[in-house]
This record gives sequence, structure tokens and C-alpha cells, in this order.
Amino acid sequence: MSDVSCDDSARMLSMLTEVLGAERQGMGLRDPETMLEVWVSPRDGEWMIVQNYANGTSCIVAMGENWEAGLAGPA
Repeated sequence: MSDVSCDDSARMLSMLTEVLGAERQGMGLRDPETMLEVWVSPRDGEWMIVQNYANGTSCIVAMGENWEAGLAGPA
């Protein structure tokens, strides 16, 4: 993905869940008007970081493959 992909937040949510079968794995505030979410497709391990803005727009700002959840850090 060479460009950031943006859309209305409701359409983005529909595309992530219904089209890609992705599930939200985590979320956190970047600032008072911006929320970041990590979405993962369990069927193929593809992941996306979605940035949601208070104005109702959401953008996929990063994506990749081979997501591995729950890896423990060094002991």
C-alpha cells in the first residue's frame, strides 16, 4: 500500500469487518481527537492500523502480513 486510504468511519468499519473479516485487536488515543486501532484478519494474518478522527473520517495508515498476537517480551 503506497498511499494512505481514507473513508467515512462507518464505511471503513463495514469494509474492515464485512469485506475483510477483520477484528479489532486493540485501540488507544493518539490525542484528544484521534484514536488508533489495530485490526487483524484471523483468516490470513493481515493487519491494519486505522487512525480515526473526531470529524468522522478514518484512514488506514499502515498494513502488513503475518500478525502474531500475544508475544511475550524478554523475561
